[in-house]
Amino acid sequence: MYHRALQVGVFGLDAAVAEGVRSVEAPERFEVSVVEGAWPAGAGLDECDIALVPSPDAAGLPHRARLVLCASVDAVAELDDETLSAFLDVWTEPLRPALAAFRFRRLLEREKEGADLALARQYLDTAIDSIPELVWFKDARGAHLKVNDAFCETVGKTKEQVEGRGHYYIWDITPDEYAQGEYVCLESEEETMRSNTTLLFDEQVKTKRGMRQFKTYKSPLFDDDGTAMGTVGVAHDVTDLGNVATELDILINAMPFAIVVEDTDGVILNVNHVTERYFRVKRDDVIGGKIKHWRRIVFGDELADAREAKETCEFTASIAGTETTFELNKAPIVDVFGNVTGQLRIYRDITTERMLEKRAAEAARTDYLTGLYNRRYFYERLEEIPRDEPITIVTLDLDDFKDINDRYGHAAGDFALVETARILRETFPDGLVVRWGGDEFVVALPSDRDTRDVCASVQAMIERLHRKSLASSESYPFTASAGIATGLPSSIDELIRRSDEALYRAKRQGPSLCRADGDES
Repeated sequence: MYHRALQVGVFGLDAAVAEGVRSVEAPERFEVSVVEGAWPAGAGLDECDIALVPSPDAAGLPHRARLVLCASVDAVAELDDETLSAFLDVWTEPLRPALAAFRFRRLLEREKEGADLALARQYLDTAIDSIPELVWFKDARGAHLKVNDAFCETVGKTKEQVEGRGHYYIWDITPDEYAQGEYVCLESEEETMRSNTTLLFDEQVKTKRGMRQFKTYKSPLFDDDGTAMGTVGVAHDVTDLGNVATELDILINAMPFAIVVEDTDGVILNVNHVTERYFRVKRDDVIGGKIKHWRRIVFGDELADAREAKETCEFTASIAGTETTFELNKAPIVDVFGNVTGQLRIYRDITTERMLEKRAAEAARTDYLTGLYNRRYFYERLEEIPRDEPITIVTLDLDDFKDINDRYGHAAGDFALVETARILRETFPDGLVVRWGGDEFVVALPSDRDTRDVCASVQAMIERLHRKSLASSESYPFTASAGIATGLPSSIDELIRRSDEALYRAKRQGPSLCRADGDES
């Protein structure tokens, strides 16, 4: 694939900077050479792809290099936005070799990301322009974001004219014509995004060659949060096609999903290329066989039977040793008289989609730093506990936690929170351990245990936590205090208040103490 050769110049800077830059290993497909020189660099700037310079005056010099300014914090603070925008990056001094290496490694990572993105764009452009069918990508408002050559040839416009524009301009129709005709483009885009699945449409479109009939597959495009943010369409002009089998073959092989075509007797008539790739099968080995036999080979008896009667379903199967989640949609194939002549099976790989949904759900109920459940999930879980079964609440927080952050930095504070969470989980593996907020933690425990035993366990845990902080080089020694209360889940806020009161009694008596509700000793 691509190969990038970068010449990096280090001009008028301390030798430590060049040492750090040279120590960085070039990313894959990159070749990096480093040259040093005095400042001003003169023609040397024009020989470099990237140049590290000590003066902002370099921005005004004629050169081909992209510049990285290495200057003091005070010098950088005096520069205006226009001057700063002339630089690829700004590194503030002093620059030790390790820091220079760190910054240069990050710079190379950005270079590689840019190169990989350009390659991915080339892959996409080449792929869709190689497809004889019309291909387009739209946003949720209906603006065309990208189209292929076949699309441009059909509408008689260039990509520059099409991209960013809407349906009426591209197809040269007025809203009145659209309302009076049988066009379905705009409505089908909305239907596709609402359905969150791939749909097939018959569409009539006015082109430079007159009205044309298209078979169009439209699929939703999903944002990181799982919402539909647009659509991708693949359309084949079937106006002049008289052979239904040829038409179907062209369509299914243009689809990004696995498609299996069967007749009314369950004999496989056709599969597309994605089916071969998804299920590690050869087209010639599959066609002519029974769909029931094929399903059992690919998915196993249990999954095959479970999906037999369902038109749409979701399932997970092991394909070549990899757990993959599929969405299956079945649609009948009918002839011109409306008689069913076969069936389409469309398999969509939704493994990544479901993984992102799971991550989003976990993020909503857990604390990012400690991995513990959060307060919101705590109340949700309590709704599942019978109202007449008492529970024990332990409230714990770190003593003088603000001083740790103020004196030793937030890294030390974060270490203290993470260690507290870990030891709490180990101490109460059967309890619901929650980061309540800040440096405060709450543990909900079944009530079938003696409060004194719980207090003893918490006291031992607090002492263990203190010993851990004494032994660690990453944290300032710290202590914790705790309070305990027992009652019914229906009065959870009252339980937390009582455990808080016990906690503050413990704090008043000294650090590293645990007190139970009602214990005044």
